[in-house]
Amino acid sequence: MGRMIFHVPRLDQYDPRIWNTAYVTGIEGVPWEGRVSVQGDFLTIDRPIDESGRLSLVWPTVEFGICTLHTASLRCNEQPYLLPLELARGTLHRVRGRAADWQRVGLKVPEAYSNAIKVATERFVDALIAKETSIETSEALAQESITAAMQAQRPLCRAFISQSIQYRQQQEKQLSTLLAAQLDPRVDWQEDATLALPAMNTVVITPTWHLVQADEKSIAMEVFDEQFQWAAKEGLRVIAGPLISLQPWALQHWMNLMKDFDAVCNAACEYVRKIVTRYRGQASIWNVATGLNVSNDLGLSDEQHLRIAVEVLQAVRKTDPRTPVVMTIDMPWSEYLGQSGHAINPFPFADSLIRAELGLSGIALEINTNYWPGGSLPRDLIDVSDLIDHWSMLGVPLVALVNGPVSNGSDDGCVSKATEVYRWNVPSGSLQNSIDSAVSANSQAVLLSSSHLAMNQIEIIQMLLAKQNVHAIAWTQMSDRQPHRFPNGGLIDRDGKSRPMLDGLAQIRKRYGQ
Repeated sequence: MGRMIFHVPRLDQYDPRIWNTAYVTGIEGVPWEGRVSVQGDFLTIDRPIDESGRLSLVWPTVEFGICTLHTASLRCNEQPYLLPLELARGTLHRVRGRAADWQRVGLKVPEAYSNAIKVATERFVDALIAKETSIETSEALAQESITAAMQAQRPLCRAFISQSIQYRQQQEKQLSTLLAAQLDPRVDWQEDATLALPAMNTVVITPTWHLVQADEKSIAMEVFDEQFQWAAKEGLRVIAGPLISLQPWALQHWMNLMKDFDAVCNAACEYVRKIVTRYRGQASIWNVATGLNVSNDLGLSDEQHLRIAVEVLQAVRKTDPRTPVVMTIDMPWSEYLGQSGHAINPFPFADSLIRAELGLSGIALEINTNYWPGGSLPRDLIDVSDLIDHWSMLGVPLVALVNGPVSNGSDDGCVSKATEVYRWNVPSGSLQNSIDSAVSANSQAVLLSSSHLAMNQIEIIQMLLAKQNVHAIAWTQMSDRQPHRFPNGGLIDRDGKSRPMLDGLAQIRKRYGQ
């Protein structure tokens, strides 16, 4: 058995949910299943495999709030590592390594990066030396190194985004990337859709199984008919789907009663055929299914997940042979693999579908950052860039379905168990100059301002826009006025007012889009 032990000063002052996000990856970046335990000021991760690996977990930063950080590759060892020091080492290595990679392909590195990375390196060396005499001093210096490295990352990534988009614009004056927002499937959807028009050249319409078929027989399509007609009137392209969702929150009660797998599969294919027949010629892209790579309440095996994917794909292709078809991968960083040995590794799952030559045109990635559980952990721009590069290895176009908190207000309309990770508590004093921090006696939540949250999300969109293999980018939560999946992720608030994020998306479309 492989064991890694980490010393975490003041461990009891951190939100305990932080330790549940910890996982270890190997050289391929795939999380191993592991058991996380905490005792005193020590975090222990046990794995069934005795190989070196890289620890990932969320950690407080000044630049991005609580964010996923990574150590360098570490050996299994009964001697504890000092966690802040190893996170500083890993962050410094990752930022410097990515800068070197991008410089090799022609990136001009800004001076702000060079200055900040110099400070980060100096602070890390100081922390390494101080460890021999004072853990407290070493911890503080390691955190300063992390702060400087993350401050170096922002101008580095902005330079990459700017220069990459400039290169794309040399090939095409206006970028061909589809910029979309998802329409709410409710009767009074049009007011919000009209507000969002300046931000999009495409819409996502979601005639998903659980929304349309409330029982085994009835199908209610009036709202979706209106949305397809409105999109055609406004000259917008349509991404239709996901048609099928096996995510736990999207399962109808009557579906859980269908114990026979063949009955579930046949019902899914029948529904897909009806929808594709109804809207054939009106959709630009079919998004056939989501949630097939994550656990669900139907208790299906890996083979049954794959069979549903194959059969619904074939159902679409037989009904509409021409329109491109994508399949959605939920939680594409696959953090969930670290907690369950029975979950599906999404990359080989998607690769199998592509190699089977079933007519799958591309892969959609559901990037719901800063939400846990049910979403993805908060990620910095290098992680987003690496994610797209990784999935681009499949050799097919990508669609990015994006959401994240864009306001720090209260939200009582969320219907899922997802929490906003940036609100989790960390020890008071672990961050200096934190933005809008709310401090209690022993701990503080890094409460980023609404404008800072929106800026983080806008930069994620810009990073996606810089990637030529991303053919469409869609914001998946239009409004917080009605019950919704994720807190504070709507472009329009619960009072019907547009948020700064919507204005930012409109500016991106005006500057780069069609």
